[in-house]
Amino acid sequence: MKRLSQICLTLTVLAVLVVLAPRGPVLAASAPEVSLSVQNAAPRQVEDTTQKAVARDYAAAWQAMADALDRNQASLLQANFAGTALEKLTASIGDQSKAGLHQHFVDKGHKVEAVFYSPEGSAIELQDTVQLQIELMDGDKLVHSENASVHYVALLTAAENSWKVRLLQAVPAF
Repeated sequence: MKRLSQICLTLTVLAVLVVLAPRGPVLAASAPEVSLSVQNAAPRQVEDTTQKAVARDYAAAWQAMADALDRNQASLLQANFAGTALEKLTASIGDQSKAGLHQHFVDKGHKVEAVFYSPEGSAIELQDTVQLQIELMDGDKLVHSENASVHYVALLTAAENSWKVRLLQAVPAF
């Protein structure tokens, strides 16, 4: 009975993480590849320096998220996330940690399109299609593995010297 309860908890945590928690690379040697298109951003055009900074900071956020999910250390999210994204990821890490689980991801790249860039240049909305290999681990034991193509909507806001992810939500295909 205890093992059945543990399996149910594992499946529940997995379902919550798949729906609510964005997924990303874990402990990779470098940040994931982010291909960012800004041609359709409105109502204003994205400057070259902003495009480079958004792509760099978005990739760094995915790397930090992956490391945090793999190590069950929400503190690793602070530099790259804020608001709802930080709250949801912190809660997901707490849930998986309580269940004795962690996630390991192999990030195979992001195809990202900027669809909104605020008139004052303080916020940008991205649509992201990411290719992932997702592994749910119980210690060193593999519980579940899958390859997935996941679609996300992300809202980034300008911070002191970087862009922070405020919202990262999995959505149906664009």
